[in-house]
Amino acid sequence: MSRLIVSGHRRRAGGRLAALLLAGLLLPAPHQAAGQDRRAYDEAPVRQVIEDIEATSAYRFLYRDALITGKRVSFEADADALLVSLEAALRPHGLHLQVDEARRQILLAEAPEAPAARPAVLSGEVLDDESGARLPFASITWLQDGRLRGVTTNEAGAFHLALDPLSGLDEVLLTASYVGYQPRRLRLDLRHPPAGLPFRLRPDERFGQEIVVSGTLLEADLDTTWRHLIRPGLFSPLGEGNVLRALQALPSVSLSTALTQGLNVRGSRADGFQVLLDGIPIYNQNHFFGLFDAFNEDALQAVGFYYGVTPARFEAPPGGTLSFVTRTGSQTGARQTLGLSNTSVKGTFEGPLWGGRGSWLVSGRHSYLNAIDWFNNASLIAQGLDVARRTSAPPLPAPGGNGRALFPGTSTARFYDLHGKLYYESAAGNRLMLNGYLGGDDTSHDEARRFFQRGHAGPDADRLELALVDTRNDWGNEAASLHDQRALGARAFVHSLLALSRYYARFSKDDFVYTRRLPPDSLPPEAPPRSFVDRFANDNELVAWKAEQRLDAATRAGGTLSGGYALHRFGITYEETSALRATYGQTRRSSQVDLFAQYEGTLADGIDLEAGLRSHYFSLGRFLRLSPRLHVRLWPRRAASLSLGYSRNHQFLHRLYLEHANSTDVWIMSTAEEPPGSVDNVTAGLYLRALPGVFFQAEAYYKRYRNLRQHETSAVRRSVRQGSLVLEPWLHDNTARARGLELMLRHGLGRLLWTHTYTLSKMDVRNDALNDGVAFPADWDRRHQFATHLQGVLFGPLSWHLTWRFASGAPNTLAYTDPAEPARLPAYHRMDLSLQYRRTFRGFSMEATAAVFNLYDRDNTWYRSPVAVVDEAPPGRRLGFVNVDVYDLGFQPSFGVSVSF
Repeated sequence: MSRLIVSGHRRRAGGRLAALLLAGLLLPAPHQAAGQDRRAYDEAPVRQVIEDIEATSAYRFLYRDALITGKRVSFEADADALLVSLEAALRPHGLHLQVDEARRQILLAEAPEAPAARPAVLSGEVLDDESGARLPFASITWLQDGRLRGVTTNEAGAFHLALDPLSGLDEVLLTASYVGYQPRRLRLDLRHPPAGLPFRLRPDERFGQEIVVSGTLLEADLDTTWRHLIRPGLFSPLGEGNVLRALQALPSVSLSTALTQGLNVRGSRADGFQVLLDGIPIYNQNHFFGLFDAFNEDALQAVGFYYGVTPARFEAPPGGTLSFVTRTGSQTGARQTLGLSNTSVKGTFEGPLWGGRGSWLVSGRHSYLNAIDWFNNASLIAQGLDVARRTSAPPLPAPGGNGRALFPGTSTARFYDLHGKLYYESAAGNRLMLNGYLGGDDTSHDEARRFFQRGHAGPDADRLELALVDTRNDWGNEAASLHDQRALGARAFVHSLLALSRYYARFSKDDFVYTRRLPPDSLPPEAPPRSFVDRFANDNELVAWKAEQRLDAATRAGGTLSGGYALHRFGITYEETSALRATYGQTRRSSQVDLFAQYEGTLADGIDLEAGLRSHYFSLGRFLRLSPRLHVRLWPRRAASLSLGYSRNHQFLHRLYLEHANSTDVWIMSTAEEPPGSVDNVTAGLYLRALPGVFFQAEAYYKRYRNLRQHETSAVRRSVRQGSLVLEPWLHDNTARARGLELMLRHGLGRLLWTHTYTLSKMDVRNDALNDGVAFPADWDRRHQFATHLQGVLFGPLSWHLTWRFASGAPNTLAYTDPAEPARLPAYHRMDLSLQYRRTFRGFSMEATAAVFNLYDRDNTWYRSPVAVVDEAPPGRRLGFVNVDVYDLGFQPSFGVSVSF
């Protein structure tokens, strides 16, 4: 059995002989004879010596870049004694070598100050072998007593391995793995553990970046269950890698159309879904009304998605939390990545700073939808700006035909995003990071529309006139954060954060379509609603400051204790112009203080526990709320396991959006008169791995929501009682219930991987002011949802992915006030196909993707809406409205190409 042999300035008897023997195994290279190759280094960087040894042998070094940065060695040795001489040259720098001859690996780490007793906890890091960047949320696994054990690195790429549970072993084989990288194994001598354990992983060309789906950091398998489904680099049906759209492969996320108001996770409203970038909230998640992510995938290193019981270190609104991490630039050399898709151009530039102890990264993207009309770019603009969307053929309102009421003009549409990061790491492993983000949209459209002239009584007296109308939709998000991450000894890790996020949004539409009763007391309840066209506009700004500190401490038993605080300061301004009321405006400011504590560990063999509590104090209204979090997994490393969980989450900031209008998001906050939103969440799960290559998962949930917000332009379609609308243009006291059953089956078919998901769910909303107080389905409620995903490799570097999705129809909002309308829309189904080619050449690599959204070009009904038409029938021309099906995006091809060098 191979063992780790320790060589350093304090060695056991016989250590030098062992090192000499290993040097003979290592060098010289196969084409050289021993003693014929003598090398001399004069004040040479340690990195250069390492590269020379790796270039002439099959051995690879494991080390942290910051540990060797600035260190130089001088020695001269024959090839067969090179390793021994390097060891001696490193002693003055406090470094030593540890060799695993079976796997041809050399661990370069700090030498212990004295031969102390075995430590209780071993610390380490997982790094990118090419760039030296930390890899957050990587998995470290091993087999013990025939069962898989594991820990996970934190967002700093650091892990803590408790050695007391391994006290009965002399050695253990550790495996470090990370999405998109080749796993690396290292046999660790537990009798003489090193001071630190850095794993360096090589990128795997066969895989792109993926999302880490994690319900807990304790169970490594949970982090890999969904990886093959949600690689943003592979899922790009609209020309750009789209993380949010890729999440719809999960049964917990509702299927959405090409344009979307956001993600609905387990029944939650889209405003309950939180997106964090380096710990900072980003308040608009999409470019161009949901067609593209607001982030450039080339700048992202890892993602954590929490859809069930979220750890207490996150604020966790009623929906899910998606946490992005901006990747660290290369610490070993300058690199560039240039990309082109059918919608945008992008570039990423990175390189080392401070001699390799730090790095810089800049990544930007800008659209050119207006400049080149290829691959149906014009249809994307039309879909996003609501210009001549495809609809069902409208029926004639009366004999005599109808005329056009709308004459489209010109459109502009652009989006951009810019990521930046400065990084510094000390020799002790402390990290300082400065992150920045800019993103936004600038869209507009002008058209000519027929209006009836106001001031004339009765529909027969309406005089039509042609007027120019304009739609504008702009938003921007600016964010910056300063992170400090440092180890306190071998067991503790401190995270400090100072951040600022500013969001602004402006929306105006001269021909916004309203639907309501006019006047409210003049028509019987069974009368259809009256539709009309008028101006709508809003203006919103949100400024958020955040300061946070967290301490993570590893216990001897292998668990982790976390605790900390978060301070927030919010300022929101909102103005609205609407035909339903007088101009409305408000300015609100508030502070929020959160305290949190959490434990993650193994209570006993077969029971993993995650328990936490987060308290919130919101100064506007003086609200004090508690958010308990509890998640238990039984027999997590057996063929069959169970999970149970409960959490309560609160929401103090709320997002409003307009139904089908594709306006920018606007944000408001809780007040003393409008209490915060909340949700009680109960979950349970069953996980089976009875056969090799087959995995089955079943999860159920029940959620009860309170104080959900809803804009009145959507609420009035549901027979609002007279006098029920408050002064604010939204309802704040909606309650809701969501429940569901989610199934997933994954199995291999030779070189193919096939995954099936099915969701049975229900989401009801209730408000005394709506629908006579009777609960009604949420707009995004789809009772049945099914998806099947097939992926494989055609040959070599070419892979393919095929997905078919089906969902029962969403509620038809027009049916609440028009008995002639169907209660639900038709069923939705579509097929998406993508191909990816990834190849590495000498000095550069290339990736190309081709994809099709809605492969068989089905007319899927997105929603039903009144559309204005001109009635040409006698006695005179009149402006009327007919209800039509508005269709989702049809057949849409796309491509993307990127080159890295």
